[in-house]
Amino acid sequence: MTRIPDPLKTGFYYVEYTYMDSKKCAVYFTLESAQEAMVKMMSRGVECHGLHEWKPKLEIISYTRR
Repeated sequence: MTRIPDPLKTGFYYVEYTYMDSKKCAVYFTLESAQEAMVKMMSRGVECHGLHEWKPKLEIISYTRR
């Protein structure tokens, strides 16, 4: 079985869209699947607001001074 990388460490993509007058987000792990989903949504008449990438912020865990 293939192990899925942790999306909170590697980042992910999300598509913003409107459903029943409220904004929603659909989350995808690869850019290709997010693009494909967005094209399918638009072909079905769903109002899409954008494709975004989320990446974790770089954090310094500890610092030691010598």
